[in-house]
Amino acid sequence: METFEKYFTEAEERQLFRTVKRVDAWEAKRDYFWMMLMRQTGVRLSVLAGPDPRKLAKKRGEGVQLDVFGLRLIDAQESLDTEYLQYRGETNKRDKQYPIYLNKTARNCLKGLIAIHKKNTADHVFDVPRLESALILSRRREPLKRRSFQDRMSDWCKEAGVTVGSPHWLRHTWAKRYLERSTSPDALRHVQAVLGHSNLNTTSVYTAPDKETLKRAMQVAQ
Repeated sequence: METFEKYFTEAEERQLFRTVKRVDAWEAKRDYFWMMLMRQTGVRLSVLAGPDPRKLAKKRGEGVQLDVFGLRLIDAQESLDTEYLQYRGETNKRDKQYPIYLNKTARNCLKGLIAIHKKNTADHVFDVPRLESALILSRRREPLKRRSFQDRMSDWCKEAGVTVGSPHWLRHTWAKRYLERSTSPDALRHVQAVLGHSNLNTTSVYTAPDKETLKRAMQVAQ
């Protein structure tokens, strides 16, 4: 059985978010909110940033005009009304749409992203109706690209001095943390439901020995 390593330890997670939070710039606040939203919900990056354009082109056919951005301003506002993340199924893997509950921290992240969007676009005219514009924007007030999400995550990890991981690691981190803390005999099925896995075998990867467990094992055996 392989070791599961693509997640942040509790210490790494604290250091990462502490580093982002202490920077007084709107881009840092934006990054903090989307990163924390992913950590609190286990949502895939495609829901926030849109699906991989290459995979989408292959699915829809070359030459097709592609809408590749993910969460919209209207989705965020409706999410706050319903307490469940509202998103288009086509932004998720295999076009799957399943309920993603928003805890208090996740709702605050959406509120923060909405506030940043409104402040930065007050005098901007979009090519689409404002409510249908992307929630998470670049400095140019364009939808933040998938690559930019990944690069920002990498830069913050380096700044924080933690293992460099991708945004998808935040999804893994949610699963690992829940399994560590839950006492429910159905914990693995809870993770399956939250992450939207069709097969429990996919979810069982999170039960593999992780780096923290192996570290404790080596300390016990010394």
